[in-house]
Amino acid sequence: MVFSITPFKCIIGTTSDQNIQHSEDYIINHVQEPSDELSAHWLRLIKHYIPLPLESGYGSHKLAFLAALLLTGTNGGPVVEMGCGYHSTVLLQQLAVGRQKRYVLSTDTDREWLLKFQNNMSSSLHQFRFIDRVSDWDSVGNDRPRWSIAFIDHKPGERRVVDIIRLINMTDLIIVHDSETASYKYEQGLKYYPYKYHYTYLSTATDVASKTNATLLNNIKYLLELTINLKVPKQ
Repeated sequence: MVFSITPFKCIIGTTSDQNIQHSEDYIINHVQEPSDELSAHWLRLIKHYIPLPLESGYGSHKLAFLAALLLTGTNGGPVVEMGCGYHSTVLLQQLAVGRQKRYVLSTDTDREWLLKFQNNMSSSLHQFRFIDRVSDWDSVGNDRPRWSIAFIDHKPGERRVVDIIRLINMTDLIIVHDSETASYKYEQGLKYYPYKYHYTYLSTATDVASKTNATLLNNIKYLLELTINLKVPKQ
């Protein structure tokens, strides 16, 4: 089904701070009430936070991240980012830190790459950690009893499935990039998560999974599938 959003073009075309806040609130309060208006608010937020056409490679996880941040924003839970990048770290700074005032820990194995973000974004709410040895990943996230979101996109690639399993009782939700790549063997970790969704609208796939929160997972799935139904422009 493709939604007809013509009556709501005024929503999509306006992006003042007040209007963005209204759309964010609308998504949280009405995501379980599918309508043309919900679709219009979702499109407004996509246009505000993500350049169009959607980037199908390095940035293919950005839609899942946006949906997850919006739907978990009311509890203000912390976010751990394992692997920095322009498509994740910048969004976290803009939305999670800047608007939602959430704590974010960004980590990476490349010191120079990490500093590109740390030098411009570091604060009490947004902290950065250089991972010097592979074994350092073992302690990432241990400083908090629970994380709202964990993002998996780090090196070495074989470490990703280890942390998918390690974080299962420490996070409400994980977002996993490059999930079309068989060599990562994600399925060995994702099989322990009862609730998961494989998003393939873009050429590089993204998985979203939760051990405990079926409602959150289904709401994220709904927003992501709207991008397919609405044929949001992509590369």
